[in-house]
Amino acid sequence: MKIKKASFKTETACQPRLSESIVEGRLSLPAEKNEIDRVLFIQGRIHVNAEPADGKVFMDGNVVFSVVYITIDGSIDAFEASSPFRHSEEMAGAGAGMTLSAKGSVKDVNFSLEDAHTVYVKGIVSVSLKGSMAKSCEAVTGADSELQMKMANTRLKVTRDQKRDTMMMREDVRLPQALPIAEKILSADAYPVVKSVHTEDLKIVVEGDLKLSVLYLSTDKGAPLQQYNESIPFGHIVSSENLSAEDMISVDASIADLSVSVAEEAGDIFRVAAKISIMCAARADSEVEYLEDAYSLINKLKLKYEDHACRHLVLSDCTKAIARSTISVPSTEPSVSRIVCLKASPSIAAVHPGTDRVYIEGLMMYTVCYTSSEGMWSYTGETPFEAEVQMDGITADQDVEIAADVEYCTYEGTGRDISVKFMMDVEIRAFAQSCMRLVSDLSEMNETPSRNQGITIYFADGGETTWDIAKRYTTTLDIVKKFNPDIGDMAEPGQKILIMS
Repeated sequence: MKIKKASFKTETACQPRLSESIVEGRLSLPAEKNEIDRVLFIQGRIHVNAEPADGKVFMDGNVVFSVVYITIDGSIDAFEASSPFRHSEEMAGAGAGMTLSAKGSVKDVNFSLEDAHTVYVKGIVSVSLKGSMAKSCEAVTGADSELQMKMANTRLKVTRDQKRDTMMMREDVRLPQALPIAEKILSADAYPVVKSVHTEDLKIVVEGDLKLSVLYLSTDKGAPLQQYNESIPFGHIVSSENLSAEDMISVDASIADLSVSVAEEAGDIFRVAAKISIMCAARADSEVEYLEDAYSLINKLKLKYEDHACRHLVLSDCTKAIARSTISVPSTEPSVSRIVCLKASPSIAAVHPGTDRVYIEGLMMYTVCYTSSEGMWSYTGETPFEAEVQMDGITADQDVEIAADVEYCTYEGTGRDISVKFMMDVEIRAFAQSCMRLVSDLSEMNETPSRNQGITIYFADGGETTWDIAKRYTTTLDIVKKFNPDIGDMAEPGQKILIMS
């Protein structure tokens, strides 16, 4: 007996992996800066590269720490210093053929002032790893013998093309009239949000917003510390030779570098330069036919089965969400007279999908900078939060991944307890699971299968298909249906079935 085989590709999205490592070092004050009396706060931003190889992911990158401090003469100043890091993480299946994206953040930053020129800093580099694995499969599709064959069809999404690109963004933004003009930038942070993706003429067109947050020193001596948030639109085109209009396009974007400065000619204009890393993946539907099961009326068969589970992306989009909470400043810290700025970063702990919505729970890590009776102060803490995110197409049975960033915060209150609304950009990705069992090989055993003679009455025990019953009694599906015209594809529990041999 000669059998026919066909090869095809499957692809499954890996479960996201969170890799954490320690980064620490001594940040040295530049020689031209005034000496440090007290550090107000430190925040870090990260750019990370990740490469899969032999069951591991190797990461390297750079953490840029922004240090905002009070000088020995009582003024406010800041400086930046960077610290490289390397780390590896075990990840099942990582290797050639894997598509991988990595997005990093720095959290739990602790620091101490060693002297007027040196700050010791220690934090956790947290990197979210997302990827998918491609795999080649071989399936039996037919044979030259008269076999009873159960064929199946399925549609698989397979990455047709993947492109990495970098876009340079330069933009001048003007401060609103309600804010005082700037003397210098103290710290800046940003993240990109992809709002729309479409294809045209073998090109992927990506449009989005760069969400910018700037802390600056103003010329207003009564309120020297100011926070400014802005949303800057961007667009980018990525060429892709292997592209179809029907492809599903997913895009990952992250900040690789950021620079913000005050224009020399105008203190109300910020010059923004950003490098954005973009990874586009085009996934196409592929229809596959394969042999699911087989048997022979003449010879017993030896079959080799393979099970394949595919986790594939069905929805990817961004939306808004609001989380409300209260942050409490402990009695060990000065109480709040006026909040100057508040920076927050969410950590998602639980995701509960429903119909067209997702409920999320987590912890919000924050740093609040405020004025007090003891001068300018800051406090870092965390508070639990809950939020409901609406998204058409989400169902309760899907596996949903959430990534969120805080665009800005609104707050009210003084003293110890501050009511806060966290305005978040939320990226939602929903995955569905499909499983298939295929025959990868078969052969005849030169052994005649046993068959009952005459008439057999069988009472189905439930959970059986008509195919299962025909195979059990070594007859054909057509004969079972001929003598049992009321039978469907599934036998009902206790159903009486007439078997003619």
